[in-house]
Amino acid sequence: GRRILSSAAPPRRATRLMEPSETSPAATTTIDSLKDDNIEDILLRLPSPASLARAALASRRWRGIASSSPFLRRFRELHPRSPILGLFASQPDLQQLPIFHPAAAVRSDPDLKAAARGGDFLLTRLEDDPAWRFRDCRNGRLLLCRGGDSLSLYDPVSHRHVAVPRPRNDEPLLPVPLPPGAAEYIWDCLLDGHGEFRVVTVQRDGQRLRAMEYASRTAEWGIHPWVDGIRMPAHAQSMRPMLAAAAGLIFWRYDRNSSLLLDTSTMAFSIVPLPVAIATQTMMPPGAYAIGDTEEGVCCLLHIVGRTTLQVWLLKKNDGDGGHAWELEKQSHIGWLDSFNRRFGVHMVAAGMAIVYCMSCKFSHFVIDLKDLSLMEKFRCHRTMAYPFQMPWPPAALVPTSPCERPTTPQTYACGDAQNQHEAPSSSRKRKSNDEAANLNKEGDQLLCV
Repeated sequence: GRRILSSAAPPRRATRLMEPSETSPAATTTIDSLKDDNIEDILLRLPSPASLARAALASRRWRGIASSSPFLRRFRELHPRSPILGLFASQPDLQQLPIFHPAAAVRSDPDLKAAARGGDFLLTRLEDDPAWRFRDCRNGRLLLCRGGDSLSLYDPVSHRHVAVPRPRNDEPLLPVPLPPGAAEYIWDCLLDGHGEFRVVTVQRDGQRLRAMEYASRTAEWGIHPWVDGIRMPAHAQSMRPMLAAAAGLIFWRYDRNSSLLLDTSTMAFSIVPLPVAIATQTMMPPGAYAIGDTEEGVCCLLHIVGRTTLQVWLLKKNDGDGGHAWELEKQSHIGWLDSFNRRFGVHMVAAGMAIVYCMSCKFSHFVIDLKDLSLMEKFRCHRTMAYPFQMPWPPAALVPTSPCERPTTPQTYACGDAQNQHEAPSSSRKRKSNDEAANLNKEGDQLLCV
């Protein structure tokens, strides 16, 4: 067997490494000799989810231990943040798929390098279609729309692709069917769970809005009532949602004094005032603030004051009326921003990171750690809408493929009469598709082991 040579500290628990065979003078410690507790201790010491995904593929036994829910909880407690692999960026005025910009750490970290090498970050497994639009990116999944009738989720690391047809306006499942073209889909947001996901879509009809929610667990849409009297600007479709994903809160800029909030736990819209220090500014550029969540999942707002001062605000619930209000958490002068002598804007906030941008610098997008406001990464992708792409959690190799997810092979869901929108493949095409998917899945596992 293979000998284990390790300089790591001894296990925390005193456990026996071998079955009783001490009578044999040639007894040798091999990987197969390790107890489950020893394997857990080894895996818990790995530095990141990318390292865990590679180590778990050593054997079926290791993969089984690493994919157990108790182990994944313990690993996440020790490693709460997934590493950033890069940015996916697209230009709103161009009809194209988003372009991936790798982070510097991908070239130096062997585990991140293996994930990038085995992934499809050029999105070659998606059809070349000018109708694609980039909508969101969360936990290693891209959300794209293709025209007005369908959404797609794609995981470049595992090559899993899920097609989600939208319910049509005349769909029988709608509370009040509308004539085609009467309402438009203006926003799509992705919320991710433990191997599952939700897509929240907002539809507009004049001065009223309604939320629609798709859950991968049930593969069905939930349609919520219309809400009247929400006066969004005519260009609302181009407004970028600000998502506190862990808290299930979605924000949009409403006016200079407040934000529109959709609480996805109740699917209720409300208006939340901005901090007085922000709302009373005489001039508020588009990138003055952005809303997202901290690494601990708390909803937060990042505001740039002047050129080099950053404020972090936390959203608190009012005890009296049950509403929300912002509370200043910290404020700090950022010296490295001062060195550029340029004006920056806040692009987005997500999972304890913030992206600030400057169109007149050599590097356009800077990723900041919200804990200490330090610089994590910098990118050159000018004039683009960018989303950070983090290593998925849990790693795709440790999550069973659900009935609605298949590697590289798009699936449609039963949604009223949506299945009639797609041609049924012949039996020979089905066999060919299944064989190709199996080969690609095997190929992806091999690449992760490199």
